[in-house]
Amino acid sequence: MLDNTIIKQLKQTNVSADSEKTAQRVEALWKSAKNVQKKEVCELADSAVSTIYRVYNTGHISAKLAVALAQVLGANPFYLTAESDEQEGSGDAVLREFLTAHGYAALLPESEPEPKRRRAPRTRRVKEEAEEAEEEMEAEVEAAVLEAAIEAEIEDEIEAEAEAEIEIELDDGDILTLIHALHLKAACGAESAAAALKKLYGILLG
Repeated sequence: MLDNTIIKQLKQTNVSADSEKTAQRVEALWKSAKNVQKKEVCELADSAVSTIYRVYNTGHISAKLAVALAQVLGANPFYLTAESDEQEGSGDAVLREFLTAHGYAALLPESEPEPKRRRAPRTRRVKEEAEEAEEEMEAEVEAAVLEAAIEAEIEDEIEAEAEAEIEIELDDGDILTLIHALHLKAACGAESAAAALKKLYGILLG
Protein backbone atom coordinates (compact mmCIF):
# COMPACT_ATOMS: atom_id res chain seq x y z
CA MET A 1 0.00 0.00 0.00
CA LEU A 2 1.16 3.53 -0.81
CA ASP A 3 1.22 6.00 2.05
CA ASN A 4 0.16 9.66 2.08
CA THR A 5 3.72 10.97 1.73
CA ILE A 6 4.13 9.32 -1.69
CA ILE A 7 0.66 10.20 -2.99
CA LYS A 8 1.10 13.86 -2.03
CA GLN A 9 4.07 14.07 -4.40
CA LEU A 10 1.96 13.11 -7.41
CA LYS A 11 0.97 15.88 -9.80
CA GLN A 12 -2.59 17.03 -10.24
CA THR A 13 -2.43 17.23 -14.02
CA ASN A 14 -5.05 15.34 -16.01
CA VAL A 15 -4.11 11.78 -17.04
CA SER A 16 -7.49 10.67 -18.42
CA ALA A 17 -7.45 9.04 -21.84
CA ASP A 18 -11.19 9.55 -22.31
CA SER A 19 -12.89 12.26 -20.24
CA GLU A 20 -16.41 10.92 -20.81
CA LYS A 21 -15.56 7.42 -19.60
CA THR A 22 -13.57 8.78 -16.66
CA ALA A 23 -16.49 10.97 -15.54
CA GLN A 24 -18.95 8.06 -15.70
CA ARG A 25 -16.67 5.56 -13.98
CA VAL A 26 -15.57 7.84 -11.15
CA GLU A 27 -19.15 8.96 -10.48
CA ALA A 28 -20.39 5.35 -10.28
CA LEU A 29 -17.52 4.34 -8.01
CA TRP A 30 -17.90 7.35 -5.71
CA LYS A 31 -21.65 6.94 -5.27
CA SER A 32 -21.23 3.28 -4.28
CA ALA A 33 -18.57 4.10 -1.66
CA LYS A 34 -19.30 4.43 2.05
CA ASN A 35 -18.83 7.73 3.84
CA VAL A 36 -15.84 6.43 5.78
CA GLN A 37 -14.21 5.40 2.49
CA LYS A 38 -14.90 8.79 0.92
CA LYS A 39 -13.25 10.49 3.88
CA GLU A 40 -10.21 8.21 3.58
CA VAL A 41 -9.86 9.02 -0.14
CA CYS A 42 -9.91 12.75 0.52
CA GLU A 43 -7.33 12.43 3.30
CA LEU A 44 -5.08 10.18 1.24
CA ALA A 45 -5.19 12.48 -1.81
CA ASP A 46 -5.17 15.62 0.35
CA SER A 47 -8.15 16.83 -1.67
CA ALA A 48 -11.61 18.20 -0.93
CA VAL A 49 -14.85 16.45 -1.85
CA SER A 50 -15.41 19.18 -4.43
CA THR A 51 -12.41 17.81 -6.34
CA ILE A 52 -14.26 14.54 -6.83
CA TYR A 53 -17.37 16.32 -8.03
CA ARG A 54 -15.25 18.27 -10.48
CA VAL A 55 -14.29 14.99 -12.13
CA TYR A 56 -18.02 14.41 -12.78
CA ASN A 57 -18.22 17.63 -14.81
CA THR A 58 -14.87 17.68 -16.60
CA GLY A 59 -13.82 14.06 -16.82
CA HIS A 60 -10.33 15.13 -15.82
CA ILE A 61 -8.55 13.09 -13.16
CA SER A 62 -5.05 13.34 -11.75
CA ALA A 63 -2.72 10.46 -10.96
CA LYS A 64 -2.95 11.49 -7.30
CA LEU A 65 -6.74 11.10 -7.18
CA ALA A 66 -6.74 7.97 -9.36
CA VAL A 67 -4.31 6.24 -7.01
CA ALA A 68 -6.24 7.27 -3.88
CA LEU A 69 -9.55 6.04 -5.33
CA ALA A 70 -7.99 2.81 -6.54
CA GLN A 71 -6.24 2.06 -3.27
CA VAL A 72 -9.19 2.74 -0.95
CA LEU A 73 -12.03 1.46 -3.13
CA GLY A 74 -10.19 -1.43 -4.76
CA ALA A 75 -10.54 -0.12 -8.30
CA ASN A 76 -8.22 -0.45 -11.25
CA PRO A 77 -6.52 2.96 -11.76
CA PHE A 78 -6.16 2.31 -15.49
CA TYR A 79 -9.93 1.77 -15.63
CA LEU A 80 -10.59 5.11 -13.92
CA THR A 81 -8.35 6.96 -16.37
CA ALA A 82 -9.98 5.10 -19.29
CA GLU A 83 -6.62 3.66 -20.29
CA SER A 84 -8.16 0.23 -19.91
CA ASP A 85 -11.66 -1.22 -19.93
CA GLU A 86 -10.70 -3.87 -17.40
CA GLN A 87 -12.60 -3.00 -14.24
CA GLU A 88 -11.05 -5.73 -12.09
CA GLY A 89 -7.51 -5.60 -10.82
CA SER A 90 -6.03 -3.53 -8.04
CA GLY A 91 -3.39 -4.00 -5.36
CA ASP A 92 0.21 -2.93 -4.97
CA ALA A 93 1.40 -4.47 -8.24
CA VAL A 94 -1.19 -2.59 -10.31
CA LEU A 95 -0.58 0.69 -8.47
CA ARG A 96 3.17 0.37 -9.03
CA GLU A 97 2.55 -0.36 -12.70
CA PHE A 98 0.26 2.68 -12.98
CA LEU A 99 2.73 5.06 -11.35
CA THR A 100 5.60 3.69 -13.42
CA ALA A 101 3.58 4.18 -16.60
CA HIS A 102 3.03 7.84 -15.65
CA GLY A 103 6.67 8.54 -14.77
CA TYR A 104 6.61 8.16 -10.98
CA ALA A 105 8.84 5.07 -10.69
CA ALA A 106 11.44 7.03 -8.72
CA LEU A 107 8.94 7.64 -5.90
CA LEU A 108 8.20 3.97 -5.40
CA PRO A 109 9.91 2.11 -2.56
CA GLU A 110 11.95 -0.92 -3.51
CA SER A 111 10.09 -4.17 -3.46
CA GLU A 112 10.92 -6.32 -0.49
CA PRO A 113 12.75 -9.49 -1.51
CA GLU A 114 10.76 -12.66 -1.14
CA PRO A 115 11.77 -14.58 1.97
CA LYS A 116 13.81 -17.67 1.33
CA ARG A 117 11.84 -20.80 1.65
CA ARG A 118 12.96 -22.95 4.47
CA ARG A 119 13.65 -26.50 3.72
CA ALA A 120 10.58 -28.47 4.56
CA PRO A 121 11.12 -30.60 7.68
CA ARG A 122 11.15 -34.32 7.23
CA THR A 123 7.68 -35.61 7.85
CA ARG A 124 6.92 -38.51 10.13
CA ARG A 125 5.60 -40.51 7.19
CA VAL A 126 8.85 -40.19 5.25
CA LYS A 127 10.81 -41.23 8.31
CA GLU A 128 8.58 -44.28 8.82
CA GLU A 129 8.99 -45.30 5.18
CA ALA A 130 12.78 -45.06 5.52
CA GLU A 131 12.70 -47.21 8.65
CA GLU A 132 10.47 -49.79 6.94
CA ALA A 133 12.82 -49.95 3.96
CA GLU A 134 15.79 -50.45 6.29
CA GLU A 135 14.00 -53.25 8.15
CA GLU A 136 13.12 -54.99 4.87
CA MET A 137 16.74 -54.79 3.75
CA GLU A 138 17.97 -56.26 7.03
CA ALA A 139 15.41 -59.09 6.74
CA GLU A 140 16.56 -59.88 3.19
CA VAL A 141 20.21 -59.99 4.31
CA GLU A 142 19.36 -62.30 7.23
CA ALA A 143 17.41 -64.61 4.90
CA ALA A 144 20.32 -64.76 2.45
CA VAL A 145 22.79 -65.54 5.24
CA LEU A 146 20.52 -68.27 6.63
CA GLU A 147 20.05 -69.82 3.19
CA ALA A 148 23.82 -69.87 2.61
CA ALA A 149 24.35 -71.49 6.02
CA ILE A 150 21.79 -74.23 5.27
CA GLU A 151 23.37 -74.96 1.89
CA ALA A 152 26.82 -75.21 3.49
CA GLU A 153 25.45 -77.58 6.14
CA ILE A 154 23.89 -79.82 3.51
CA GLU A 155 27.15 -79.94 1.55
CA ASP A 156 29.02 -80.87 4.72
CA GLU A 157 26.57 -83.72 5.40
CA ILE A 158 26.96 -85.04 1.86
CA GLU A 159 30.75 -84.97 2.14
CA ALA A 160 30.57 -86.68 5.52
CA GLU A 161 28.34 -89.45 4.13
CA ALA A 162 30.68 -89.89 1.17
CA GLU A 163 33.68 -90.17 3.48
CA ALA A 164 31.80 -92.65 5.69
CA GLU A 165 31.28 -95.04 2.77
CA ILE A 166 33.88 -97.81 2.72
CA GLU A 167 34.54 -100.54 0.23
CA ILE A 168 33.37 -103.97 1.36
CA GLU A 169 36.06 -106.59 0.76
CA LEU A 170 34.99 -110.24 0.68
CA ASP A 171 37.18 -113.34 0.70
CA ASP A 172 36.41 -116.60 -1.11
CA GLY A 173 34.66 -118.09 1.89
CA ASP A 174 32.35 -115.10 2.21
CA ILE A 175 31.49 -115.28 -1.48
CA LEU A 176 30.63 -118.99 -1.24
CA THR A 177 28.49 -118.33 1.81
CA LEU A 178 26.57 -115.61 -0.05
CA ILE A 179 26.06 -117.86 -3.08
CA HIS A 180 24.82 -120.64 -0.83
CA ALA A 181 22.41 -118.24 0.87
CA LEU A 182 21.08 -117.09 -2.49
CA HIS A 183 20.56 -120.75 -3.48
CA LEU A 184 18.51 -121.36 -0.37
CA LYS A 185 16.37 -118.26 -0.89
CA ALA A 186 15.84 -119.09 -4.55
CA ALA A 187 14.87 -122.63 -3.60
CA CYS A 188 12.32 -121.18 -1.20
CA GLY A 189 10.76 -119.19 -4.06
CA ALA A 190 12.31 -115.77 -3.42
CA GLU A 191 12.20 -114.16 -6.87
CA SER A 192 14.70 -111.45 -5.94
CA ALA A 193 17.19 -114.09 -4.80
CA ALA A 194 16.69 -116.12 -8.01
CA ALA A 195 17.24 -113.00 -10.11
CA ALA A 196 20.35 -112.05 -8.14
CA LEU A 197 21.72 -115.59 -8.45
CA LYS A 198 21.10 -115.58 -12.18
CA LYS A 199 22.85 -112.23 -12.55
CA LEU A 200 25.80 -113.53 -10.49
CA TYR A 201 26.15 -116.61 -12.72
CA GLY A 202 26.10 -114.35 -15.76
CA ILE A 203 28.96 -112.26 -14.31
CA LEU A 204 31.02 -115.34 -13.36
CA LEU A 205 30.50 -117.17 -16.63
CA GLY A 206 30.68 -114.07 -18.86
